[in-house]
Amino acid sequence: MLEAALGKLQGREATPSPERQSSRPCRALTVVHLHDHQAKGQFVEMARQLLAAGIIKPSALELARRYDELPPAEIEWAKVKRTVNRLSIRDLTGAIIPALSAHGGRVLIAVDDMTRLTPTQQAFWLALFDQAQVITCASEKKQGLRKLWWKMKEMEVSPLTPEASAEIVQTYITQQGVLIESPELYVSHVVKQGGGNPQAIYDMVNDSAKERVVDKRKIREMRHQAGIRYLDFTPVMMVASALIIGSRYLAIGLGDTELYILAGMAAALFLSLRFFLFKGAGKAN
Repeated sequence: MLEAALGKLQGREATPSPERQSSRPCRALTVVHLHDHQAKGQFVEMARQLLAAGIIKPSALELARRYDELPPAEIEWAKVKRTVNRLSIRDLTGAIIPALSAHGGRVLIAVDDMTRLTPTQQAFWLALFDQAQVITCASEKKQGLRKLWWKMKEMEVSPLTPEASAEIVQTYITQQGVLIESPELYVSHVVKQGGGNPQAIYDMVNDSAKERVVDKRKIREMRHQAGIRYLDFTPVMMVASALIIGSRYLAIGLGDTELYILAGMAAALFLSLRFFLFKGAGKAN
């Protein structure tokens, strides 16, 4: 979906409308598309694409200065990748931000998935927001990333229908030639676990494609977070807590010893239940 949107955008940039042609010329658009799910991998890939586009100087990435004299197309990434990989996210950001600021054109950074972004890494992305346009996808909005979400306009995307998900899975296994013991079971299981999330479907079929043969046991072992449904018991817990506290004060006011004891036992049970619920939620996350 993100690739389709980028394709349309790049096509529109390549064929500007007559109104845009008659107005002042637009600055060139550079699209940086990041597929990695981890923040470090995203910044390394960003550095690679900006290096290939000639936006960032090799010496800014602590490469030998002789690379500054070479055209970007002649710099072999395989030879410099190890050096760039050694840099921390802070160092990579320190090289990328000034390069984007000095760049005369426009830069669009498209990130396939920001779900795994941590609050610690948030500051680096916020710095990028001031220098480039960012578009991304996320299956959930973490509370610790509020500053990041406030910077972005949210567009809700409906999950894929089971039929569309099944078609994607079937097309992939046909193109890749994946050997599957029970294709029907495989397709239905991936569709159920994917929960209509294209990235989740891709993750599962891509992992299973590495197997020589996908048997029924391996199919049943396939799991993805997108296929897990959680119920939010927060309102129920708040109401139960209020009722227990209210019952204890009511018992004190009425002088009812039995009600006071029952409310105390309910409070102890509530606290124990709350402890195990939150402990289970922590393991799930």
